[in-house]
Amino acid sequence: MDYYGTYPLKPSIIRGYKPPFPNSQNCPPPSNQLLPLNPSLKLGYWELLSPALVGAAGALFLSLFSDSGDVTERCEDRLFKLAIVWYGIGATVSVSFAVTNLLANHKAPSEQLLYPIAGALVSIILLFGAEFLLLYRFFPSSFKGDVGDDVWTQFFSFIYLSITTLATADLGDILPANITARALIATEITFNLFIIASAIQILLSSK
Repeated sequence: MDYYGTYPLKPSIIRGYKPPFPNSQNCPPPSNQLLPLNPSLKLGYWELLSPALVGAAGALFLSLFSDSGDVTERCEDRLFKLAIVWYGIGATVSVSFAVTNLLANHKAPSEQLLYPIAGALVSIILLFGAEFLLLYRFFPSSFKGDVGDDVWTQFFSFIYLSITTLATADLGDILPANITARALIATEITFNLFIIASAIQILLSSK
């Protein structure tokens, strides 16, 4: 009698047969998730403002308690001036990143950005006011104009200069007299332009 139906075959007798579902013993272990080798470091608002605030406190401390002759003897005049300028630039960039992060991550109404941006402005005003004072105390020929006789009057005068530099690019009653003072004022004016551009962005996004 002939059989024309399908003949049941055992998979084990077929050469080269592989079961569609391998045994769990032959399965490779699940791979662990690889962590990034260099995780990104995210700094907060106050961490980015801290270089400006610490720099303002340090410059004021040096102006009050350091002898200009002692400091300039230990390092060259040009090196000391470069340190002041480069620290001002670095702290300004850090504060600019703080403002940029605020604009990129804010989800609340734009009115709530007023106080953080005002804090950034105050930190820049204090930083450059203290650096102007430090530069004047060590190199009195750096500025022209009546800045006062005692250190606190001079500090108030340079805070005034810092505010007017941000607001109106200086009123002209206190003028820089060397390249270091001009570089500091130019850095502060650049931050002012950045804040104006940020304010325009906020106004456009609120519409």
